[in-house]
Amino acid sequence: MTDAGAIESDPAPVSQAHTGPRHYNYYLESITFKVEEHIFKVPRYHFERSSEIFATAFTLPAGDGAHAEGQSDDTPIVLEGISSIDFESLLKILYPLNMLGQTLSMPLNRWMSKEEWISVLKLSTLWYFLDARELAIRQLDWIGLESVERILLARQYDVPGWLREGYEDLATRDEGISLEDAQKIGWETALRLYQTREMAQKNNSYTYGGRKCFQDADVEGNFGEELRQAELASAAYGGGRSLSGSPSTDYSERLVISRKGWIIQSSEGSEKGGSKVR
Repeated sequence: MTDAGAIESDPAPVSQAHTGPRHYNYYLESITFKVEEHIFKVPRYHFERSSEIFATAFTLPAGDGAHAEGQSDDTPIVLEGISSIDFESLLKILYPLNMLGQTLSMPLNRWMSKEEWISVLKLSTLWYFLDARELAIRQLDWIGLESVERILLARQYDVPGWLREGYEDLATRDEGISLEDAQKIGWETALRLYQTREMAQKNNSYTYGGRKCFQDADVEGNFGEELRQAELASAAYGGGRSLSGSPSTDYSERLVISRKGWIIQSSEGSEKGGSKVR
């Protein structure tokens, strides 16, 4: 009970009573994407901090309040030309849901299939998630790739080490190059590999256990320019199984700004699966 003349102060509004400084690391905003028919809502953190492509795109003017793209299910950022399966595989790496099962008690190559790691490699290369890209390359090395598969993925996602390894294996293995493999890697490449095998058999062959073997095929001499171009392409990602340095990347080649929104694409355009974000 108070005196009649006492003045009682009003309690602080709830909104003030529970506020405080936002933590510099753990105050995370969310962002909403639409990929094919699926809506994804995830922390914005890795898209802003781990991908120069998205970090640049997020600096573009957005709508106001609830109408801003990516702020609600009604106004998601639409990623056109992207598979929801590929996108989910990337999110498994960026935001693991089962912390103990995925990151501590089980090797990475056990809880993600080879196909899922290829999906991670695909999108991390397209969007410059450099850590995720390097992780995918290491895990696919661990899982193992066939020679032809290694060559095709190396060409598509700029992994020069795989390109060299694939050529060297096809040029030195016991069995020759099949018609199916030749169709996949290209007839010109198959012919050059056949010539490389012939020279290796002629100059570097030896007999072991009654079988003729050969090694040290001159892949560099026959594919030197292609290998050098692959090294240059991978340098934009900081190497990626490459011996090259990592010069600064010109992200303007991958970010095309239009009045209707922004488009994320590879430097070669749609050939590498460019995606439109609107």
